[in-house]
Amino acid sequence: MNTSKKLIFFDIDGTIVTETGDLSERFIPSSFQTALKKLQKNGHLCFINTGRSYAEVDKKIRLLPFDGLICGCGSYIMHNDRILFHKTLPDDLKKSILCDVEKYHLEWLLEGTRYVYYSTRQYNTYIGSLMQDHLALVPDAVKRIDPDTVSAEDSPDFDKLCICLGEGNHFDEFHEKYKDMLTFIDRGNQFYEITPLHVSKASGIRFLEDYFHLDRKDTISIGDSTNDLPMLTYTAYSICMGNGARELFDLVDYVTDSVGEDGILHAMQHLNLI
Repeated sequence: MNTSKKLIFFDIDGTIVTETGDLSERFIPSSFQTALKKLQKNGHLCFINTGRSYAEVDKKIRLLPFDGLICGCGSYIMHNDRILFHKTLPDDLKKSILCDVEKYHLEWLLEGTRYVYYSTRQYNTYIGSLMQDHLALVPDAVKRIDPDTVSAEDSPDFDKLCICLGEGNHFDEFHEKYKDMLTFIDRGNQFYEITPLHVSKASGIRFLEDYFHLDRKDTISIGDSTNDLPMLTYTAYSICMGNGARELFDLVDYVTDSVGEDGILHAMQHLNLI
């Protein structure tokens, strides 16, 4: 690969942070931080590109010396602490969604730039595990709301959401109602990530290509999950972590080692970028 200035995009979970074991056991390999510093020293621009909303990006990630972040699957873009782009959902759509996730018996998480919102009801799906992770990682950003009593004045401000299909759900009806207004990302195991229409990890990359006046041929993406597909199929060169979803392996240009086995460092060396 030619070593001209590159725009390089990194997912977080399963890409720069290990995902196995308890939350306390997950870590960012020191080799990643070495690779990041060398990439930037060589003139490349390095961005987080995550499904997490900005509120969900914990301190250890924010302290890494990235050039910026794409959060919320492309709905929020920062460069050097300056907000370049933010697309949220219209207020009337948010209110409708909050009503209907309850009506159709879906367990939910609402994700915003300041807060993540959970129901005061008991969770019986993977969403409950996410709440425990958020309480550990970003406790000040977690809010519990009672969907039966929330008012227009204190309604949650969110850019995207996640849902799980609990017992007695009517997901098909919910999907039919919103399929032309929202993008549904099937993450498997009855878990869906839902974003504003026409916003994705790829649209965030397009925005930064224009902003930095760089061509797509100079873009690289690195991920591990199905919600990374928009960026992995968009950039000129794509890399999947060895611990990633197996269905991605045939869709990317290169499969590197796992996070804990210094996969990013090895991939950047493979491309002669460091």
